[in-house]
Amino acid sequence: MDRKEELDAYQKSLVRFLDRKFCSPYQVEGKEVSRNIYAERCDIAGSTLTRIKNREGYDVPISTIYKFCDFENIKVKDLFIEFEGIYYKNKEETDNQ
Repeated sequence: MDRKEELDAYQKSLVRFLDRKFCSPYQVEGKEVSRNIYAERCDIAGSTLTRIKNREGYDVPISTIYKFCDFENIKVKDLFIEFEGIYYKNKEETDNQ
C-alpha cells in the first residue's frame, strides 16, 4: 500500500471509529437524542455529523475531534490511543490474510 492509500485507509477508519463512538446513537447524558440536539450540545454542525455518518471521503478537522472530546470529557490523546489500537490491530489482521 502506498502512502496515499495508507492515508485514505486511516481517514476512513477514523471516520468509522468516530461514527461508532459518538454518533451511533447520538447520546447526551446517557440518553439517546436527535442529531440536531447532539450537534447543538457539542457545538458541531449537523452537516458535519451527517458527513461522519455517511463515512465516505471525509477528512475530519481536528477542531471537530476536539469538540467531540471536550463534550464527552475525553482527552484527545486518549481518543487517538483507543483508535490506533483498533486501527493497527485490524490492519495487522487484514495484512495477515
